[in-house]
Amino acid sequence: MTDANPEPPPPTRGSTRALARAAQEAAETATPPVSEMPMQPLLAVAVVALAGLLTVTAFAGPAMVALALALAAGVIAWGWCGLLGLPSPRGTSLVLALGSAAAIGTVLATTEDPYLVWPPAAMAGAMIVAFIHQLARRDGRPRLVESIASTVTAIAVVVSGASLVALPRTEHGAWVVAIASAAVAVSALTDLAAGSRRFLPWLLPLAMFAGGVAAVAVGHRLGAVGWGVAALLGVLAAGISHAVRRVLATLPAISGARSQLVSACASVLTGGMVVYVVGRLLII
Repeated sequence: MTDANPEPPPPTRGSTRALARAAQEAAETATPPVSEMPMQPLLAVAVVALAGLLTVTAFAGPAMVALALALAAGVIAWGWCGLLGLPSPRGTSLVLALGSAAAIGTVLATTEDPYLVWPPAAMAGAMIVAFIHQLARRDGRPRLVESIASTVTAIAVVVSGASLVALPRTEHGAWVVAIASAAVAVSALTDLAAGSRRFLPWLLPLAMFAGGVAAVAVGHRLGAVGWGVAALLGVLAAGISHAVRRVLATLPAISGARSQLVSACASVLTGGMVVYVVGRLLII
């Protein structure tokens, strides 16, 4: 009797290689190695402008830094819901405004070291207000977890940036802000290379390298800051700033002008706590 289900012939070496090559091409097409990052000139200009404003106000005193940060926090409260497409935008914006005012105000009111003793309490209070806002919603509370997580993230960004208010009260603290701001501004300019797919995988290393070079150049004017410490501060500030912009660049609403302004402010404020810690430990 003949076999009704004959076994298929074993694949040849050529067909095996062809199948492996097709599988590899399909995998590369399905999962790109790096995420796209569209060119955003407005975002780069906004980052440079805010970084320059922080540098100038750092030498004018803590109150002026607080005003600059309040402006950036106001932009975040104004456009955060639109950038992430959150429900209940009015209530969320109000929560962000109250939390930002509490975080910046507590740091400004603290005139003796430790300067950051009250921001954790301000953030905790803002989180409680965020939960109360969700309980008071009358729309059925769609996307509840996403809304709370996004609101708390925005509050954390502002609290981190609020730590910069305390640096002008310390010796060489204004220079620390200037060094970090220069690194952040230069890293934003490197984002313009995103128009070329060849540079797309290298945007983060390029931003960190350019930020480190800019920080060393600014720190050299001070004299009391070694090039190694200045480079470390610049690399960290530039890397964090670029990472925030890179994450927010994947959102559909980033093409809008308001969303780009929000992304710019968030990328400048997020690294504030790292700048404060590095400055206090290694420079001041």
